[in-house]
Amino acid sequence: MIRKTSKAWKLTTFGKLHFGADDVAECLKENCVIGSGGAGVVYRGTMPSGEQVAVKRLLGINKGSTHDNGLTAEIQTLGKIRHRNIVRLLAFCTNRETNLLVYEYMPNGSLGEMLHGKRGGYLNWNIRLRIATEAARGLCYLHHDCCPLILHRDVKSNNILLDNNFEAHVADFGLAKFLRNTGASECMSAIAGSYGYIAPEYAYTLKVDEKSDVYSYGVVLLELITGRRPVGDFGEEGLDIVQWAKMVTNWSKESVVKILDRRLEDVPLEEAMQAFFVGMLCVQERSIERPTMREVVLMLEQAKQPYGC
Repeated sequence: MIRKTSKAWKLTTFGKLHFGADDVAECLKENCVIGSGGAGVVYRGTMPSGEQVAVKRLLGINKGSTHDNGLTAEIQTLGKIRHRNIVRLLAFCTNRETNLLVYEYMPNGSLGEMLHGKRGGYLNWNIRLRIATEAARGLCYLHHDCCPLILHRDVKSNNILLDNNFEAHVADFGLAKFLRNTGASECMSAIAGSYGYIAPEYAYTLKVDEKSDVYSYGVVLLELITGRRPVGDFGEEGLDIVQWAKMVTNWSKESVVKILDRRLEDVPLEEAMQAFFVGMLCVQERSIERPTMREVVLMLEQAKQPYGC
C-alpha cells in the first residue's frame, strides 16, 4: 500500500500504478458518468497510459459522521484481496470534500443491466452458465479462502460486473462484513441488502452468515435461468422469483423448461436442470439446508460434464 499526496488530494494505491491523483480527479466530469446509486456516482476515465478505470465518487459523507457509505468496508476488503473473479480496487483518493474509489474498468457493465436490458438476448446459455460459475468462484474465495472469511451481504446481478470477455467479477463491497467466528452467525443492527435477494432468516432475525450470501446467489442463478428480475415480473403483488419458480415447477428440475428464458436457444436440458437444481438448493428456506459456495462451484462445474458422471 502506497500513499502519495498531490495538491489537495491524497492517493492510496494497492499496487503499482501508472497514474496519479490528479489523473483520477480529471475523470469527474458529467459526460463521463456511467452509473449512479444511493452510495455514489461512477465515472469512466482514461489514464495517460490509455488504461481505463472506473471511479466511484461516494456521496453523503460528512467529516465526523459514523456512516461512511461503505467506504471503510470497501477499502478493508478489496484493498487486501486478489482473485480473478473479484473486481480489483486499484486506489483510494481523498480530499476535504470527496472520497474516490478507483477500480479496474468493466466494459460490459453489470450482469443485471446486461440481462434485463436490451442486450439480454445476447447472453446465450453457455455464457450464462460460465458467468454463474465464475461468480460462484469469487464468492467461494470470500467464504473459504480469506482469513477471516468475508460476507458480501449484497450479492445481486447488479453487483456482478462483466469484462470485455464477459468474465464475471463480484463487485461492490460497501456492505461487506468480516466473520471472525467461522460457522457462527452474527446479528446486525439493521437489514442491509437489496429487495428480492435478502435471505429469509436475515430479514426475520437480522442474523447473517455465509449462507445468507448463498441465498442471494441462488436468486442470481434463477435470474440467469429465467431472464426475469427478482421482483415485479410475475403479475402478482408480493410474488418474487423464488416463490414463482417453486410454484411453476413444483420443485421438479425436469420442469425447468417451463421457466427458461424464452430468448435462449439450443439450451442443453441436462445443464439447465443441473443449474436449476443448484439454484433451488441455494434458496432453501432453512439456511442449514443450503450448500456452501464451494459445493455450488463443484455442482456447476459438473453441469458441463456428461450427466451422471
